[in-house]
Amino acid sequence: MEKLLEVTKYITDALGPTVIMPLFLIVLALVFKMSLFKALKSGLMVGIGFQGINVIINLLGTTLSPAATALAENVGKPFPIMDVGFPTIGAAAWSSPIAALVIPVAILVNILMLVLNRTKTLNIDIWNMFHLILAGSLAYLVCDNLLIALLVSAIFAVIILVIADKTSDSWQEYYGLEGTSCTTLPNMFTMILAYFINRLIDKIPKVRDIDINPEKVQNIKILSEPMFLGFIIGVVISWVGGLPLATVINTGVGVASSMILLPRMVSILMEGLSPISKAATTFVKNKFHRKELLIGMDIALGLGNPVVIACSTIMIPVAILLALVLPGNEFLPIISLTGLIYFCVPCVQYSKGNLFRALVIMIIFYCTQLYVITALSPQITALVVSSGIDLPEGAKLIAGGNPEHLFLLPIKWVLNLLGF
Repeated sequence: MEKLLEVTKYITDALGPTVIMPLFLIVLALVFKMSLFKALKSGLMVGIGFQGINVIINLLGTTLSPAATALAENVGKPFPIMDVGFPTIGAAAWSSPIAALVIPVAILVNILMLVLNRTKTLNIDIWNMFHLILAGSLAYLVCDNLLIALLVSAIFAVIILVIADKTSDSWQEYYGLEGTSCTTLPNMFTMILAYFINRLIDKIPKVRDIDINPEKVQNIKILSEPMFLGFIIGVVISWVGGLPLATVINTGVGVASSMILLPRMVSILMEGLSPISKAATTFVKNKFHRKELLIGMDIALGLGNPVVIACSTIMIPVAILLALVLPGNEFLPIISLTGLIYFCVPCVQYSKGNLFRALVIMIIFYCTQLYVITALSPQITALVVSSGIDLPEGAKLIAGGNPEHLFLLPIKWVLNLLGF
């Protein structure tokens, strides 16, 4: 078991998504009868696209970090829950006894559902199966039962595939990602929330007519161009943070750069993915007489959309403001602010590019997220401590978790009720 865990952890940690994803795609392409040359080319293009996306997301984070820090430093309010970012939580999840078993279980669940015709998604996003490990690890921490923890991970694997299928039409239509679906677990709640809030807004007179969409504001050219929109947003946020003029301008240029470069990287990624998707569809139709097979992919494919970037950039000061004003919240986001962009993808998707609606959904989501983080911080902290990882200096509670992890709160009570 330990050897299997070491191998699995090495593959995911040492190689990362920019290598794991292309490797799986190359193998799949060969299975789908593509030539070796075309398979290698497609896989490498996907890897290059992902690498570019990561570089630009890091650029965006580095650019906006001074503004976010300046805003946070001016608040003068203590927050007991520390924002430690992904690496600490990731290391803790991988130290769980169930870590090495979760990915094989998730793959078996996917194959079984495909064979039984219960899904049309083949989830190749192995990297993001980490979120299944985290869910199972938290369940194991609470109930100390390996089978129940694996069952929790398996249930989430099923939920991912069901929601990926249900949301695939909207995903493909808005982002132009033909032959794919989104299988990133933390965004499943946001997908559902975005769908229902948009339906609610459709029923509210006047509010339903508000449409702030850069693509439709052609009469105001400076707003219809993504780079100008990014520059303005970056300048305003850093200026409100009280930063020097040079930093204000640099922030504007950094956000503008992201507006231009992210779509380029996504198009490179799709240039590699499209031939594999077409080969998969042809293969499945010929061999299994299925009409459709979707390739389950990372939410990162939607990051190149200008409205997504605009929404996430605006949400950074909004997130800090929400953390300050919401009663009962004990968490101030800093490191995790750059991760907001991933949650903006489904909000923009179901808003069809309407920035107003996307921001409304994101604000509602983030209010929920802050309370979820506050509620789950004892369990997240216990997971990190139980794995033998030292807490950062001065930290009593650390942040982590998403709305899907709320199952942790009643699970012990339910298991006791059932006699476990």
